[in-house]
Amino acid sequence: MKTDIQTLNDLGIQDNPNGERPLSSLFLQTGTKEGKRMIRQWIAQPLSDLATIRARQEAIAYDSLPSLPLDEEELDFLEHYLAFRDQLSIKGNFISFFNKIDRIFKYDSTRYIISRGVKLCIHLLQQLNKTWNKLSDNPPTLIQEWANQIRDAFYIKELKETLNMEEANLSDFIIDQYDYLFRQVHYNTLRNLLTGIYTLDVCHTARRVALSRNYCLTPNINETEECSIQGFRHPFVKDAQKNDWHLTNGNISIFTGSNMAGKSTTLKAIVSTIWLAHCGLPVPADTISCPVYNAIYTSINLPDSLRDGRSHFMAEVFRIKEVLIQARSNMRCLIVLDEMFRGTNAQDAYEASVAVNQLLMGYPNSHFLISTHILEYAKYFEQHPSCQFYYMESEIKDDRFICSYQLKKGISESKVGYWIIRKELKLS
Repeated sequence: MKTDIQTLNDLGIQDNPNGERPLSSLFLQTGTKEGKRMIRQWIAQPLSDLATIRARQEAIAYDSLPSLPLDEEELDFLEHYLAFRDQLSIKGNFISFFNKIDRIFKYDSTRYIISRGVKLCIHLLQQLNKTWNKLSDNPPTLIQEWANQIRDAFYIKELKETLNMEEANLSDFIIDQYDYLFRQVHYNTLRNLLTGIYTLDVCHTARRVALSRNYCLTPNINETEECSIQGFRHPFVKDAQKNDWHLTNGNISIFTGSNMAGKSTTLKAIVSTIWLAHCGLPVPADTISCPVYNAIYTSINLPDSLRDGRSHFMAEVFRIKEVLIQARSNMRCLIVLDEMFRGTNAQDAYEASVAVNQLLMGYPNSHFLISTHILEYAKYFEQHPSCQFYYMESEIKDDRFICSYQLKKGISESKVGYWIIRKELKLS
């Protein structure tokens, strides 16, 4: 899927200048360091390939996932051993003989790495063989692919022979032989087996998190042209309210509401949910059905640029131009524009918003989510079939600002800006 740095920062996909928690932190409770690296990679690179998305979903939802064959410390050491390139064994009895003589006369600190690394590789292969024999019939695609790699590994004579080895009987000569086999001849085979283990770790973790937080395990991504989410919430907002959102007619969803009512947070929650679904991961919602998007772009925390001499208004204009270039390619894009043209006067902002909205109607393959505090702009398109409207409920009651953080259909009539200024600045 296509995206860009602005979107990654807006959604907190990775460490970002806004100081927000990265989205990957939802699933970083893996049992291995490489599992953490893999989940970060999955979330940083959402997919547009439906088969791969569903393969991940099926594996995460599978209730008979095998356990990890080694613990975290053992896998970490195994990674260190395979990456250790200072002393690579050379094939043959000659070098093993001289290695043995050398060890008699001096201590070799690298020997421990090689010896334990070889023993862990053998133990790993023995554990994987047990895992393969215990797999149920017709496991999910990802697990079956890993099982096939295990099976194919034992077609290799030297690796099959490890199944009958005992650690106590491993001589220096055998260790040197298998060090050469593991770190050179069959290195790629071992790497593929380890990748399968880390994928298993990610699936275990994602499933555990989903069940503990009541996330939707299997988001429904399909070839539909509509997007519908029930019970979504922002994963990092404490006691977040559940909301529903649908885009079933047209291609533009306009969000209104007063300042501090939660429009930006709601937009982030919707897009983060769709983003995670395209990673093949569980999502913070009850249910979701959405199309396969080819690209996601956002304009939420858009900075101006002193270096380029660009005002905030011009930064907004150029950002809209950038994302529309992508939409023109007939890709199915999800594009979020938060508070368009906040960097100019009210009349210009109104006229510019109307003009852009009319332009967006010409991209029916893409979906646009737009928040605004310009009610006149929203009302201008109130009856247009390309547009749907939602607002964040809020009101002033007994001289208090009341916000339910509930998303409702329609256009907000709430105006609280002056009340907030009067309260905070203590105006009469």
